[in-house]
Amino acid sequence: MCFVFMSGKNTPIFCSEHTSIASLLFLFEMSTTTLKLSILDQSPIIEGSTSIQAIKDTQQLVCKAEEFGYHRYWFSEHHGSASFASASPELMVARAAASTSRIRLGTGGILLGSANALQTAERLRLLQVLADGRIDAGFGRAPGGDQRVVKLLNYNPVDAWNTFDEIQQLLNNPSIPTNSRQAIAVPYLVEPPQLWVLGTSVESAKNAGERGLPYVFGSFIDPTHMSNALRTYHTSFVSKNGSAPYTIIALVAFVAETAEKAEQISECSQRWFVDSFLRSKDVVFPLVNSEMPAPEYSSMEQMVVQMRKQTALIGTAEAVADMLEGYKKKFAVDEFMVVTITQDFEDRVKSYELLSEACGLQR
Repeated sequence: MCFVFMSGKNTPIFCSEHTSIASLLFLFEMSTTTLKLSILDQSPIIEGSTSIQAIKDTQQLVCKAEEFGYHRYWFSEHHGSASFASASPELMVARAAASTSRIRLGTGGILLGSANALQTAERLRLLQVLADGRIDAGFGRAPGGDQRVVKLLNYNPVDAWNTFDEIQQLLNNPSIPTNSRQAIAVPYLVEPPQLWVLGTSVESAKNAGERGLPYVFGSFIDPTHMSNALRTYHTSFVSKNGSAPYTIIALVAFVAETAEKAEQISECSQRWFVDSFLRSKDVVFPLVNSEMPAPEYSSMEQMVVQMRKQTALIGTAEAVADMLEGYKKKFAVDEFMVVTITQDFEDRVKSYELLSEACGLQR
């Protein structure tokens, strides 16, 4: 059974018979606070640049994100891709931990179908030590690449949630290694990182809710099931050790000083989407300039591009901030994770900076 309350800002608060009073108070407080923003970085590779430069851009951007007041910064995992350079979010987190001091750092996300439970738990515990407890461990069931990659990674989605539960048990085990007990993840006696479930389906939302864990819906990948997934998450949520439901929507945004400029900087990503998702090409993000002819799209491609544009937030900082407020009220979401990919790195940094200022993030 699901109950819905309205907050002071007319934001719906979903809860079930399993929701405690403390959790409900937490939800009410979260619904009345200002927007909380984070960043998901896929280390995109731009035409004319290199994968090495993509990694260097990520290293620079995470420092800027901390300066701008973003709450957390997550790194993606893609394998064998011409488009994205980040194949090991754990290594990216370790590097970022050395150059930041406040912002939370996370994996967005570790691929459960090819993860080894003990190795994953040990890496996460080590990251917790290196980052002074600032680690978010996000997990998903995506394969992380094409069929060639799936084969090399020994991808097995059937056991994904069993692997997840085993990782959680290893992370929560407070024991010290001995010869007479089960294997203990080292370093031991480390506070476990915050675990997150990532997904774009009702199934992933249900798995997150039943485990009492926070949930990230990847609208930037596929927004189709967002409403149903978020509703399912709240109605299936079972509090574990006092946990309260918490949701993030990860979405695409392009922000500039004018609406025209925002449209312009979004074009690189839009054209890549057609080549990658609709034409199944493994390509870098293309360079686009005003002198280039308009791309030739089929009627189906034009329809899909327009649908994608409707789910991306494109405009001035004030306009995009208003759109985020609308999403927050409509979906009772606690936080947004922003994905911005532009051909010019300076435009990308500026987009995040303008949005942080419009949303009043604390520097």
